[in-house]
Amino acid sequence: MSIRRTVALLLPKIDSEYFDGIVRGAKMAAMEKKINLLVIIGGEYGVDYEENVLYHLADQRSIDAIFAATSTIISNPDEFNALLKETEGKPLLTISDKHPDLPCIYYDNFTGIKAAMDYLTGVKGCKRILMFAGPEHSGDGDERLKEYLRCMHDAKLHVEDRMVARGDHTEECIAEARKLIEDNPGADAIVCSNDRQAKLMYRILYENDLEVGKDILVTGFDDMTECAFMDPPLASVHTSPIALGYEACTLAGRMGDGEDASDKILKSHFINRESTGYDPYFQLFNFERRRNVRTGTVFDVPVLTESMVNFIFTGDPNDYQAGCQRKLLEDFLMRILETHLGAVLRRRSMNARDYSVNNVFGMGMIENIDCDRLFRVLDSIYRVYCAKEKSETSRMELSNLVARVKSIVAASLERRSGDMKKVIDSRHNTIGRFSKKLLAIDPASEDRYRKLMEALPLIGVINASIFLYREPIRHEQGEKFKMPDKLYLKAYRDRTGVHVVDEAHQETDTADVMDYRYLEGGMNHTFFAMALYYGGYQRGIMLIDIDDEYNSSFSLISNEINLAVSHFRI
Repeated sequence: MSIRRTVALLLPKIDSEYFDGIVRGAKMAAMEKKINLLVIIGGEYGVDYEENVLYHLADQRSIDAIFAATSTIISNPDEFNALLKETEGKPLLTISDKHPDLPCIYYDNFTGIKAAMDYLTGVKGCKRILMFAGPEHSGDGDERLKEYLRCMHDAKLHVEDRMVARGDHTEECIAEARKLIEDNPGADAIVCSNDRQAKLMYRILYENDLEVGKDILVTGFDDMTECAFMDPPLASVHTSPIALGYEACTLAGRMGDGEDASDKILKSHFINRESTGYDPYFQLFNFERRRNVRTGTVFDVPVLTESMVNFIFTGDPNDYQAGCQRKLLEDFLMRILETHLGAVLRRRSMNARDYSVNNVFGMGMIENIDCDRLFRVLDSIYRVYCAKEKSETSRMELSNLVARVKSIVAASLERRSGDMKKVIDSRHNTIGRFSKKLLAIDPASEDRYRKLMEALPLIGVINASIFLYREPIRHEQGEKFKMPDKLYLKAYRDRTGVHVVDEAHQETDTADVMDYRYLEGGMNHTFFAMALYYGGYQRGIMLIDIDDEYNSSFSLISNEINLAVSHFRI
């Protein structure tokens, strides 16, 4: 029987689509490749507060390899050296943060930025383009800045120091964003290092009475789901954090088997939207492109529309008579329906980072969902088709088809809006019920740990275990803390049910936390490590295998469990 490798993923938090995607992808790879995965959410490395203790788990003998988003957990280069020293002997893979002698998996930052810059300079004729760059310690941020500077040089455009500002890849770098705008009146466009900084820039431009897409053009990077729902929709470089997590976990598993590893680059491409002045409806009338949509995967609705009309009218006339055209258009319009209403809203429903109605559906309340954008696309298809098709019968058939699709769209949106509201309410209610169940546990009850384990299925947890130190250990923020060598397993749950461990069998080496005797044989496991900390005392750790739906609720769930355990009688 082959050895089941165990790898550790190090992240600072799960508060964005980026981190959530990495976790989802890593869990998918772990399941497929039969790898045990330990997800460590430990905050900023080296600041020595409660979650930092979890990073000690990465150096235990049960861990075969480590992959980490090092640029997000480490802001001080000296701390990176400390991490290398602490994990010495363990294969280490970095995510989007290149270092000498360490393999790294990262996005192709250059191609996406070049495509955005080529559009701004070549198509829109922008001359004064600003760069809202990422933090200095970010490898991705540095590469995006370098490509911006190279593109400006190739376009023979001058770059002044004041045209570049550094953010921190969050929406908190408000002062830097304001200064960039104040120092550069009359700028044509802003290239942002990621979507969160672009989202912030929308706010700052609005404060200065500048309309995005008209007065000034804006691009982002990452193509988060909400980009298509912003007002106006944000042009961005598309990347996939799920693919990043999947490939990183796969490569880390191979490193755990002793294989040599080298850098791996994931592709990116520019998605054009209205924030750059792109008019998708005008593009419908541009017939210069000749693209067969059957031979490529295209998901952008305006591009699909243009390509589909071209495909019908530039193919072999013997194959594309009126009846065949109608069938092709029907298939295509149904694909729009599935893509726009199916994949998009399903993806929104899985994004647990923000449950607000506005974030899920864009501006406006559920009952006022705006179908105009999709309907205008359908109307544009009809106009373009009628301009080419002379048959009155064919035009009438298409008119009826468009009307039918609009009806389906409206009915589907109404149905899905109700379904989404139920999903949102259900998630809030579920966490609320979980919290109430924990608060109802008698801290002195002999069954307190059993009751804790019995509450976990409310948040989708089947596998979990709780380890405590022999006694709570005082730990003030900023003080160095080393995890004890021994942990004491109080209770665990697996697919067979809840198990409370008798005192004689509780002692477990901390170094074996991911392969202790109670793991179900023959099954791979993914666990989130949770520090049990309350009132200035480290009490132990807990491992939970949490559903993807609740990834972004991990901090809230951790707080609820910590509150309950802190009152348990030791």
